[in-house]
Amino acid sequence: MTDRERWAAYLTALEGPFLKLARLDFLQPDGSLAFSIDNNPKNRRAGAFLQEGELTVNLQNGQRRQATVTLSNLDGAYDFNVNKVWFGQQIRLMEGLILPDGTDYYLPQGVFYVRDPEETLEPGRKSARYNLVDKWAYLDGTLFGNLEGVYQINQGENLFTAVATLLQKDRGNGQPVDHLPPVFTTYYNNRTVNLPDGTPASWLTAPYTYRCDSENGTYAEVFLEVNKMLVGWMGYDQTGHFRIDAAYEDILDRDKPVQYEFSPERITFLGATYTAKNTEVYNDIIVRGTALDENRPIPKGRAVNLDPRSDTNVNILGYRTRRMTDTAYYADAQCQELAEFHLKRNTVLQKSVTVQTSQLFHLVENNLVTIRRTDKPGEPVERHLLTGFSRPLGQTGAMQLNCTSVNDFPLATAAGVPGV
Repeated sequence: MTDRERWAAYLTALEGPFLKLARLDFLQPDGSLAFSIDNNPKNRRAGAFLQEGELTVNLQNGQRRQATVTLSNLDGAYDFNVNKVWFGQQIRLMEGLILPDGTDYYLPQGVFYVRDPEETLEPGRKSARYNLVDKWAYLDGTLFGNLEGVYQINQGENLFTAVATLLQKDRGNGQPVDHLPPVFTTYYNNRTVNLPDGTPASWLTAPYTYRCDSENGTYAEVFLEVNKMLVGWMGYDQTGHFRIDAAYEDILDRDKPVQYEFSPERITFLGATYTAKNTEVYNDIIVRGTALDENRPIPKGRAVNLDPRSDTNVNILGYRTRRMTDTAYYADAQCQELAEFHLKRNTVLQKSVTVQTSQLFHLVENNLVTIRRTDKPGEPVERHLLTGFSRPLGQTGAMQLNCTSVNDFPLATAAGVPGV
């Protein structure tokens, strides 16, 4: 079958009974495959995979993925020694199903490190429990990532280059921090912002010199400061690549792919719960940055919801204002983009949606799912942004999706900021 045919067969298989597959790929220090263990009954080590545990994903800057898995040595086919799975051991989690033609279909769910592995010895049973944390744990000091000394990004230095260079740093054993190349958004290419004196500067260059000089400084601390300068999203994706995306790209969700179309008439849909979080709604966001020079005005931006199509606009609710200050933003354009981004986030929170589904293996955070509301006149289709999910690793059990509604996302209106 072609890739397109396999994809179609996978989607069809989700609608009926299927045998779920789960696989752990144990990777060499250079990222190549050492060996795999899965639950496919055709393979001799299938009995070792108990499939106990859960995968959890949350869209945030930093660590997004974590999982737990239990392996057993019931038949003595494979001896798991937790002492051999130590610092630096990468494990790739794959999940999928057996297609109707009998072939395996796997999709990547993340590349992890093992944190505090546990070994249990009982009469007639020996098992190992792995707590898996995504590769961010190698940056934030949990398993690695503490800086040897002061780390500095100079004013005018390319931010993407600084990140890529740090990821390629030798860990001291001849291996880089990350073998996989990072994935950088193209949003910032050729984009400029005007400095307070009117001089244009590339968005990709550091606006000030940043020094990480704390005794507990980490790679993650440096990266999060870069993320502030960019107004971005930062973390590891399901393939194990470090990604930087622009937060402003997140504003128009209508351009994002729809990953799955739910309906009460489909077997995969098990229910949805809607929560109106009216205490978390803000329709007026003010962002203040920091002047690079004490003689310069403070950069600022403001985004207001005046959209008549939105039920949280100012003309209905009045001003619900939230003020924010951050030292990383030095130009009005940055503050304005950040204000519009937070206006969206603080508006869509009015409708939080939790969806219960059968297990789906292709869903990726920060993309869309839809629900056809057959209970409403005209059966409208609601669009929801997937912000996280949890799924059991076992053959049975429901999957939970955490979403925010994007149906009522308002158009932002720039406004002046009173005072400073």
